[in-house]
Amino acid sequence: MYFIVIMAFAFVLSEGLPPEQFNLFRHQPVAGAFAVIVGQISMIVATAWLGRLRTLARLDHTIEGHEEAADRLSATHHVILWMLAITLTLTMVCTPWIPLVRRMDGLARVPLAAELVILMPFFAALGLAWIVLYEPEVRLRREARALEAAQQQTVSEPPDSSLGSYLVDKFRHQVLIVAAPMSAIVLVKFFTNMLKPQLARHRIEWLADSILGCTSVVVLFLSPVILRYVWSTQPLPEGPLRERFKGICRRIGLKYREILLWRTHGMAVNAAVMGFVPPLRYILVSDALLTTMRDEEIEAVFGHEAGHVRHWHLHFFGLFALLSMYVAGGVMELLLLTPLRNDLAMMNLIALSVLMGCWLFGFGWLSRKFERQADLFGIRCITPDVQNCTTWCPVHGSPPAAVASNGLCVSAANIFGRTLLKIADLNGIPRHAPSWRHGSIDSRCNLIEQFTVDAERLRKFDRLLWWLKAGLLILAVVGTFLAVIIWYPRIAPALFEALGWSRHGHGPRGRLFPTN
Repeated sequence: MYFIVIMAFAFVLSEGLPPEQFNLFRHQPVAGAFAVIVGQISMIVATAWLGRLRTLARLDHTIEGHEEAADRLSATHHVILWMLAITLTLTMVCTPWIPLVRRMDGLARVPLAAELVILMPFFAALGLAWIVLYEPEVRLRREARALEAAQQQTVSEPPDSSLGSYLVDKFRHQVLIVAAPMSAIVLVKFFTNMLKPQLARHRIEWLADSILGCTSVVVLFLSPVILRYVWSTQPLPEGPLRERFKGICRRIGLKYREILLWRTHGMAVNAAVMGFVPPLRYILVSDALLTTMRDEEIEAVFGHEAGHVRHWHLHFFGLFALLSMYVAGGVMELLLLTPLRNDLAMMNLIALSVLMGCWLFGFGWLSRKFERQADLFGIRCITPDVQNCTTWCPVHGSPPAAVASNGLCVSAANIFGRTLLKIADLNGIPRHAPSWRHGSIDSRCNLIEQFTVDAERLRKFDRLLWWLKAGLLILAVVGTFLAVIIWYPRIAPALFEALGWSRHGHGPRGRLFPTN
């Protein structure tokens, strides 16, 4: 879902859409645009309703029925995501919906108004699909808690999410996590566009894009603070669990601002970490995680999230974002050498397609690698608490020389693998279901098992991640160097002229600073 929300805002930020050659309704713009919008909403709602019926039909309080119902609901979610992506692209690229909205009286003068109206069909289709799927999703999770409690001979605490709280939580966790920071960027773009005519008179119109780029960096750093209040959170109450988390952080050297309890009305068994720097870093553990998992399992999840911080994953994601912008910018530079240089809309669409391709394939692949590295850190994080282990364990076994292999503790790996499987089951996620950012639970557990019995393969994976990060850093430095070479000759003369300096940095009278 995150990728599709990113797509939606990328379309809003693009200029000149739709390209004239892609506009299928240039002769009947209003009727055509509304026909596509009504059609896409109708198809998505119909698909959700079919998935609802098929899922509810298999919920019979048996393990087999539960697993098949989870498969059907997961398949419905995946089909709807693809439909949302395709229909969003069709609406933005092949209909005059964007220019129709931007020409509406009054909207252009109100910040964010036009952009929100442009995205309204997307939000409407998504919200209606959530409403249709509310009952099967809640029932699936309640049944999962009941089945888990029956196996463990404990009392389950089912989710207490009403339709209203369910929709609010869905919007918070799947849309606002991207939309809140992106809206801030769109808001700044509104004001920089107003400045462009004045900047153009001084031949420094590029300054508007520079301001937008700097704003994006600032918003990225401040987004943890934004999301803390967008989501429903509070400091984790004092007690043994909080002290255990604090002890883990001290042991692994993890600095943070606060450990937060993430309220999800019992729907999400999950944890998260966000923030590039310790003063703005928050660690979140959900309410359902605390009520459904044992202490060692919670510690395993916590260790996984800590692994993202200790391995600098957020920072390398930032480098990837920078590189993707360089790639898209490089494509724009190449297009300026082609006959398309006079077709701004088409150039923007091609560059946007390249950018989205980088994120869909490149970021997804990188994220899945980082998830596996965080899994390994989670296993190593809980290893010191293992009391009894097998004799062939690379860490606790015999002979002592086995420790030199830097392998994984067998017992810790088993705890972590069971935790992943339990989280998938409690969240109603099929173990084999693919995930853009995380990969399937089965694939992660299989890899952990292979690394546990094959220390050499584990070392190769660690080396691969080292070279991968080094490559990202090197490419970012090279990309920045090339960007300076390309843009400095275009920017410097106009900038110096606007400041009243000569090209060599001296004032109009040959001095460093102009005199009266």
